[in-house]
Amino acid sequence: MATAYFYFDFNDTQKQDPELMLRSLLCQLVQRSVVIPKGVDALFSSCENGQRKASSHALLQVTKEAAQEFTHVYVVLDALDECAQRSELMDMLETVAEWQLDNLHLLVTSRKERDIETCLESYVGEEDTVCLQRDVVDQDIQRYVQQRLRDKKSLAKWTKDAAIS
Repeated sequence: MATAYFYFDFNDTQKQDPELMLRSLLCQLVQRSVVIPKGVDALFSSCENGQRKASSHALLQVTKEAAQEFTHVYVVLDALDECAQRSELMDMLETVAEWQLDNLHLLVTSRKERDIETCLESYVGEEDTVCLQRDVVDQDIQRYVQQRLRDKKSLAKWTKDAAIS
C-alpha cells in the first residue's frame, strides 16, 4: 500500500504546476517501492540520464506503472482550484480516471469552481461527491467551539468574547 499527496498553493509557484504535482506523486510512489519500477529506469535513460525533462505523457505512463506495483494506492490532491494551469490538470485527472485501476483511490478537494465541477462530473459520480457548504461548516465549527468553551473550565474566560459567543 502507498499514499501520495500534493496540495496546490496559490502562494507558492512550485505548488501550482500540474507537471510538478505529477513528478511529486511519482517520486513518492518510487520512494515507497521495494525496487525502482522498470518504466522509471527506462524514462530516466530516455531523458539522457536526467539531462532532459520527461513529457507529461511519459510521466503519466510511468506513474500508472508505478501505481500498479501496489495493492492499493491512495492519492490526495488538495486545493485543485489553486492550480495555475487548471486545463492541464483536468486533462491529467481525466487520463488517470481512464486508467480504471481498481487499486487506485483518489481524494481531491477544491472550492466550488464551475470548470473543475464540469470536468470532474464526467467521471466522478454524485454519490462520490461531498459538498461542504460554507454556512453549514461554519455552524458546525461554531457549535464545536461553544461546546468546548462550556466543557473546559480553563477556556471560560473566552466565553465573554462576542466573536465567539
